[in-house]
Amino acid sequence: MVLWAIGILSMLVTSLLFDAHVESRIALWRRNRAKEQQLSRSGMEIAELLLSRSEEIRRRQETEEDRWHEAARALAEGLAVRQLREPLGDGVITLDIVPEPARRNVNRLQTDEEWERILEAGGITEDLGLWPVLIDSFMDWTDRDDIPRMHGAETDDYYALLDPPYRAKNGPLDTVEELLLIRGFNRAIVFGGVLNPEAREEERISVPGIHDLLTVYGDGKVNVNAASRRVLMTLPGMDEFVAEAVLVERQGFTDERGEQIDTSFESLNDFFDRVPEADRPTLERHITTHSQIFRITAVGEAQGVSHRVWCIAQYSGRQLTFLRWIEEN
Repeated sequence: MVLWAIGILSMLVTSLLFDAHVESRIALWRRNRAKEQQLSRSGMEIAELLLSRSEEIRRRQETEEDRWHEAARALAEGLAVRQLREPLGDGVITLDIVPEPARRNVNRLQTDEEWERILEAGGITEDLGLWPVLIDSFMDWTDRDDIPRMHGAETDDYYALLDPPYRAKNGPLDTVEELLLIRGFNRAIVFGGVLNPEAREEERISVPGIHDLLTVYGDGKVNVNAASRRVLMTLPGMDEFVAEAVLVERQGFTDERGEQIDTSFESLNDFFDRVPEADRPTLERHITTHSQIFRITAVGEAQGVSHRVWCIAQYSGRQLTFLRWIEEN
């Protein structure tokens, strides 16, 4: 009986110790998670500070150079700030601030030619035979009538017959991810991946997708100081030769003292003066050199736990207005 009592007591003590250990680990994880949430949200405060400083630099009101100056100057020049790391307490914030008009506004793509350039850049080439359905279906989804185009789809002839059924929006997209609701668009086309996973391995076609080329914000003009080569190639009148000239002109150089000299485009006149190969009558209405809308990503990290916040924000009148906000663990 004594041995049985000792055994039962030992099991109870072990169970209590295990529960206490688990609870302490959970409490620690919750504390760290709360800390990372605060770190990532603090990143948004840093972003607002940098955007404010960039406004002062544009207006020639700031002369002080400190640890924030280079990032603020980059934003003032229409450039992106990437992987800016800021220690805070026992954690660190990693911050990206990218002009959102570095992408094409999907709701402003209203011609077949514009969509063909987007799809081509996303790896969906003409020989795949997908262009007519994708383009006509997008036009039907966003126009205000219920008359289907030749290769398109409207509510009564397509979406109402699905399981579950739904209606064509007949209006602009609220998010780029909404493309997945439109006939013909799938995850591979939007986010990248294998177009034909059912095919034999040697016949599968992998594409980069179009998600990183598109946005639903802005007036449709692309910031040529921040746009990637792939986005530049989607612009009307743009070819590889002109896109390369744009990238070379804006990338800057290191002077004889080892200092980085940025050569971003200050205005459209500056752009066309320095890239004379560009077709001004065609490009002028599609590009800009500065932005007021930004994609801000802040990651807070400490003790092996991270928390990510990303948002679309507009900075205007010295005020940061959040248009979209997403938090991820």
